[in-house]
Amino acid sequence: MKTGKINPTSEHSDPQKPAPRPSEFIEPERLTETGRAVADLAHLVKNILQVMSGCGEIIDLALETNQMDRICQAWQLYQPSFWRLKKFQLDLIKYTKNYPLNPQPCDINTLIASAARQIKPFFDRRKVTFIHRPNSAQLTVIADAEKLRDMVVNMLVNAIDNLDDSPGKITLTADLTDAGQTLYLTVSDSGPRLNPAQCRALLMPLERCRNMLGSGLEIPLTAQMVQEHGGSLTMNANASETGNCIEITLPAKG
Repeated sequence: MKTGKINPTSEHSDPQKPAPRPSEFIEPERLTETGRAVADLAHLVKNILQVMSGCGEIIDLALETNQMDRICQAWQLYQPSFWRLKKFQLDLIKYTKNYPLNPQPCDINTLIASAARQIKPFFDRRKVTFIHRPNSAQLTVIADAEKLRDMVVNMLVNAIDNLDDSPGKITLTADLTDAGQTLYLTVSDSGPRLNPAQCRALLMPLERCRNMLGSGLEIPLTAQMVQEHGGSLTMNANASETGNCIEITLPAKG
């Protein structure tokens, strides 16, 4: 199975030298990228905490004056901010650590349904129509189920952010191609189309706007997981289409 790891061992290694520390196995490029990610995303945490702090102050004052309507309004801002902060923490851990794959039989339709349930409150809040179009009654592949589910969640969150706070439509398709040898996943949205430079920018970990739902790590983390599975990821490959589309192919047999 293809992974992004580099083997640092050498046939001429000196047996008298101490064993390398775990951190020495991390590629210099990866360390540089990780440092840049932390620097670029540091203000994201600040922005989230500012929103949560402001909501907390409103809730405290509203409790003192028994203004339940203001409490409900503040909670509508607090809840997604807390979810975003939690997701950012988990995403950063996953992005900066190399966890080994755990291949096992996965029912793709079940994983997609689970991911969609997690995102459904945000579909409802932003008036997004979600369409899942499975092309087969059962899609079973050999892959890391947790990482595959994370890919779907991240692509859906990215699609919501592409809609730019406007009602829209997100469509997910999944199928087996190449006589069942390849899993083909697409997530498309009806938001303003991103140009090639913007698509390339999505591969870098950064905060795109203050009101985005995601952590800024959705596409970099998805691309990392796709590479670990030996697959491929493309964005807006068809120039004739409107909106945006992410296409992922993964080996179906691991």
